[in-house]
Order: sequence, then structure tokens, then C-alpha cells
Amino acid sequence: MKIGIVSAEPSGDLLGRKILDTLEQKFSEFTVHGIGDGDLNKYKISNDRSLLKIMGFVDPIMNYSSIKKFQKELINDFMDKKIDLFIGIDAPDFNLGIHKALQENGITTVQVVCPSVWAWRSGRMKNFKFIDYMLCLFPFELDYCSNVKKKAFYIGHPLAEDENKYFGEDVENTICLMPGSRDSEIKQNLPVMIDGFREFNKKNDYTALIPAYDRSAKELVETFIKDEVEISCHQIEASAILKKARAAVMCSGTATLEGLLAEVPTTIIYKTSWFNYLIYKSMMKAEYAGIPNILAGKKIFTELIQHQATKAAIAKDLENNLNNLEMKIEVMQEVKRKIVSTDFSKFSNRIYEDHGSR
Repeated sequence: MKIGIVSAEPSGDLLGRKILDTLEQKFSEFTVHGIGDGDLNKYKISNDRSLLKIMGFVDPIMNYSSIKKFQKELINDFMDKKIDLFIGIDAPDFNLGIHKALQENGITTVQVVCPSVWAWRSGRMKNFKFIDYMLCLFPFELDYCSNVKKKAFYIGHPLAEDENKYFGEDVENTICLMPGSRDSEIKQNLPVMIDGFREFNKKNDYTALIPAYDRSAKELVETFIKDEVEISCHQIEASAILKKARAAVMCSGTATLEGLLAEVPTTIIYKTSWFNYLIYKSMMKAEYAGIPNILAGKKIFTELIQHQATKAAIAKDLENNLNNLEMKIEVMQEVKRKIVSTDFSKFSNRIYEDHGSR
């Protein structure tokens, strides 16, 4: 069994490794090609994915030729290696082009993490026909997958598998700051997070801790906090900080689910360039940006998007979360029951039915 894989960021690396581990148990001969990092290093694939860290609308346009060249190189490499199955994790705008090219050449295509068509850019659903199997992290996403060529599976979320890692230490006067994993997210979100924490801490005695996924992210974060006494960055898993944090300020994304699972009241922020924001806003369909709020069907975490993300607003929400901690925890405990651990058995059985007898 020859598998091609593209994982764009840390949250995808964990999903990718779990899927590959499950499939590896099914096939006696098993090789993996593609790009990823972190948890996917087990499979010794390329770590070169700097072009996939580009976000928004302007930067991808500015780097369009480089991104398309990289995409074409991957397609050619997968074709040359005669892979049987391609797994694209998140990064739908990049992976859909690969799905289309490979599917046309008889290669089974799998998209892990349903594009958020329920929130914005619903027109992308027409391209789901280039995806043989869609693996959804949340049950409500199945309703948007009718155009998938073969089948959509609800697989659950990997963060729910080891919920205990978010507990076990005494809670301290600590605030967790998580500006995002991409360079652009850190640059856009971290400055106002720092300002908000400073404003909050004028009347309090807290420290702020920032988890960094890798050395590169840590070095970038440290350029913003080099003169800060009460803020520090550590190259560790977010859970190591969340388990002792009283509250958090996070960039909208997968991290907010960690806040929910850790039962840490969280302020969600998101800032990007004004051009990107105006385009995003024109395409938005969902009432909420944060997955915990979407799961709850109501705003359990405050969302401060673009101009709303000010130091005063962040400081105010931190105070509110800490002053209403018991009530916030009760709400989070109720909502997080909707997140279940991953189960790839039905999907892996289907892939074995497709390819096991070849």
C-alpha cells in the first residue's frame, strides 16, 4: 500500500499519524510519501511546508506561482511513486487541486477535516466531487458532504482522546496566550494579546505563558516579548500550560477546542489584514467563528474579531471569565460532551475493501 499525504499544520500532523497507524495495521506492505511534521515524523516524510503556512487572500496571490509550482511537484511525485491513496489534511484550497489531478488518474482521494463550508465559501461544496472520502471531525459536517464521490465518515476529534492531559496540576495565577501556529497569525494576534494581558494585569498579579509548537515559532514569539517580565514562551504542548491556567486568550482555530476540553474559559480573538477581513466578512455564513460556540449553539466564549480585538476588550473578558469561573466551567463541561474520540475503523475497513485484494 503506497500512500501520499499532505499535512499543513501541527493539528493535522496528529490526525495524519493516527490515520496512518490505523491503515498500517491493515496492510502487510506500507509506505508513505509527502509532507508533514511533528507526529508524522514517524513516517520519515518531508518537513518542507513553509509555503502552506501562508494565509489570507493577499499573501497567497503574491505567492501564487510558487504555491502552484509546489503543488505540481507534489502531484508529479505522487504519480511517479504510483501511490494508491492520497490523504489531504485540512488546507482545502491547496489539497483540492491535488485531489482533482490524482482522482482523474485513478488514485483514491481522502480529505481529512471537512472545509468549513457551513461557515463561509459554501461554493466549495461543488468541488467535493473530486474527493472520494471525506473524514469529518464533527457530526453536523456530514450534512454538507452530499457531493462527495463515495462516502463521508464522522471520525471524531483526536483532542478528545487524551482529555486527562489537560488536568492533574494545581491551577496557578496563569493566563495562557495562544496566538496561532502560523507566522502570520502570531504577527497579527500576539501584539494585542500582550497589550490585553498587560491591561488586565494592572489590577492583578498573574503571569502569561505562551506555548510554541517548534523552535521557529518560539523565536518569533520571543521577538515580541523580549522586554516582558511577566510573559514567557516555552516550546511545549499547550496542554502543559492549560492544565494550570485560570483563563486563556486564543486565536480562533483548533486551539479553542483545547480550551474547552481543559475547562479553561477562553477569549477568542482573530486579526488579519483589513483586506483579508473584508473578504472574509463578505463570505461568512455562520453566526459564530469559534467551534466551541458552534457546538454549543450559543456564545460560551467571547469572540473579538478584527477591530473588536482591543486591549480593553481582552482585559475586560479576562476579568469576567475569572469572576464567573464556576458558572463558566459548568457550561464547558456540558458542551465538551459533544466531542468524541476518533475512530477510524469504519474508514480503514472501507479502504481495505477497496485496496486489500490488489
